[in-house]
Amino acid sequence: MNRYKLIIAVLAIAIVILGVPRLLLVPYLEREFESELAASLQASEARVEVQTPWGWELLWGRIPRLDLTASDAVIDGLKIAQAHLRGEQLRLDPRLLWQEKEAVLLDAADLRGEIIVQEQALNEFLWEKADPDKLLHIEISPQGVDLVGVLNFWNIEWKITVRGELKVHNGTSLRYVMKDLGVQETRIPNLLLEVLSENYELVMDFGAFPYPVEIKDVHLEEQKLRVILGGVQ
Repeated sequence: MNRYKLIIAVLAIAIVILGVPRLLLVPYLEREFESELAASLQASEARVEVQTPWGWELLWGRIPRLDLTASDAVIDGLKIAQAHLRGEQLRLDPRLLWQEKEAVLLDAADLRGEIIVQEQALNEFLWEKADPDKLLHIEISPQGVDLVGVLNFWNIEWKITVRGELKVHNGTSLRYVMKDLGVQETRIPNLLLEVLSENYELVMDFGAFPYPVEIKDVHLEEQKLRVILGGVQ
């Protein structure tokens, strides 16, 4: 009987010892990651979840799974409704992680996420960068990204709609490219389109995202866009 009690006690102690890193290191890392994420993205809320079976892997900079979510954030002056990133089998520099409190990603088996930008935030970005008088505004739908408004051209006020698309530039930026110009159901020379292209160039740079990701795709929805992220190849 005493022998069984001893075995049970030894097993209990072993389980406690094995579980200590998970109990101590996981909450610590989550707090550090949340603080870094909130600061780098100017986020009002940051949530991080570190998943590991025992926690010993963390001492060597290995994280089986990491989920990061930032809400009401800012990237390069653009307001972000939400940014989410999930990593699988991450390998970080352990010395920098524990001594310098700096998360430097060395490798990841899988890294993917998304950034959600609301139409209003994109318009505020447009007005700040290219149109302080707010003559035009952007309308987002599954059909495209339209630039809509009234411009004075040749001393005439033109009610215009410019159909455009978002193209990936250098892997981490989105560039608004104008495709078609409509003016009160009629067509006018391309000169106006050229003027708009020169003065309403819009580039959203997501390169400031704190982890090495690139844009894989862009999904257009009603009054918002969803930027799909993936690990840099």
